[in-house]
Amino acid sequence: MPPSSAPLEFVVIDPTSNLKPGKSLQIRSRCMLGQNKRGSSRRTQRERRKAANKVDSDTTSTAQQAPATAQLPPPNTLISDLAQYQFAHPGIDAQDKSHLFKAFAYNFANQSLSALDRCVDFDCLESASFEWAFRDTAFLHSVLCTSYAIQDFMKPDWDGNPGRKTLFHLREALSLLQAKMGQANVHQDESVLLVVINLALLSAIYGDWVAAAAHYKGLHRIVQLRGNLAFLQKRPLLHFKLDRIDLAYALSSGKKPFFVHPSVAWDPIIPPPYLPLPENLYPPSPAWDYRLANLFQDFQYLSLRINRNFLRKATHNPSCFQATLTSLQSRLVHLGDIVSTPTEELIRLTMLVLMTTTFKTPGRKIPYGWVNEHLEQVYQDAMNEGWLQYDTSLHLWVLLTVAFTVTGEQPAWVKSAWRMTEPGLAWQTVRAHLMRIMWIQLVADKPGEVMFNKLEGVR
Repeated sequence: MPPSSAPLEFVVIDPTSNLKPGKSLQIRSRCMLGQNKRGSSRRTQRERRKAANKVDSDTTSTAQQAPATAQLPPPNTLISDLAQYQFAHPGIDAQDKSHLFKAFAYNFANQSLSALDRCVDFDCLESASFEWAFRDTAFLHSVLCTSYAIQDFMKPDWDGNPGRKTLFHLREALSLLQAKMGQANVHQDESVLLVVINLALLSAIYGDWVAAAAHYKGLHRIVQLRGNLAFLQKRPLLHFKLDRIDLAYALSSGKKPFFVHPSVAWDPIIPPPYLPLPENLYPPSPAWDYRLANLFQDFQYLSLRINRNFLRKATHNPSCFQATLTSLQSRLVHLGDIVSTPTEELIRLTMLVLMTTTFKTPGRKIPYGWVNEHLEQVYQDAMNEGWLQYDTSLHLWVLLTVAFTVTGEQPAWVKSAWRMTEPGLAWQTVRAHLMRIMWIQLVADKPGEVMFNKLEGVR
């Protein structure tokens, strides 16, 4: 399968619910920006940057007043506005512009690739990258490649191969990217970074792990040349996305992630989010390796904090939040060489796949092949230790978490394992068990309940 491309900010699963309050103002302003002007002039480009900063500022205040069900202006009006805009390539036809409009209007350019977007204030630090569609032809083709790829994914008769338009824009993006590689200091070119991320993401969605690995290696080299961790610490949204697609690569291929933090401390890093803690909060077993126990507790406290802040409509600081996720992910990866029992490995893998809920991809799920196969064997080995099936809360948490994140309900071992759980439990009872362990409500409640009903259906 040839590699494909997807824009850094290009993900919406449910555009109606994901569109942020007040963003319609930003969309309208940017679509009207620059009409009747020569798009390539220095003055026009300078005005675009200034206007973009102003709109971001205006949108912040507007979002505080707008209702949660903010609506876009009539599509025909915005498409007409966008049609008058000069993109980075003159050969953009009406269908291309329609796809670009959808990407823009549904806030692809300002989305984090995460269901946690509603509780982490990423927008305060990372401006939209969509402006590169008007300045850089390679990025423009990468956006269009992703748009057409999503259209391919949505077709009921899709055969798994990229369509004609997808391949055309992919080849254009690759050709233009190759031409850029001969330039001096190409690692400093922001558009190159964005396009390579796009290529890595769509390669992962297509399951082309050879191409994905090549793109991840290139990304890693670019980040190293730009300052490595010091560079990423200044770009928490970029760091968040790189870590998420890196985790997807690792869980799908069985290879080590590229962006693992080299030095790891094993002491707990997250204090109790509030006191008193829930009385029935699940305690890590004293038989577990202390490093796993500390990490398990950190993950519990982070889940409790996210749940509490979501109810209070409070947002997390993106730099602090990303630093926490980096620590959790790096420790979980390093623990793979440390834990010694099947139950410990099963808990480690379950926490890793739970982290995939912080990452959404457009149009289809990433095929997590390696971890699916590995989970089956590790689960059987853990059951042979003879006590997991008697720990109701932990057993339900493992099965539901791995099922709704990576395996689905169809594998024979998942069906067999679910039949070993107590029959006739209501979802609210099961959810109470999940909350005892670790359960991020805003990302797990809905898919968790859907998967519970599916599992009950195949019991």
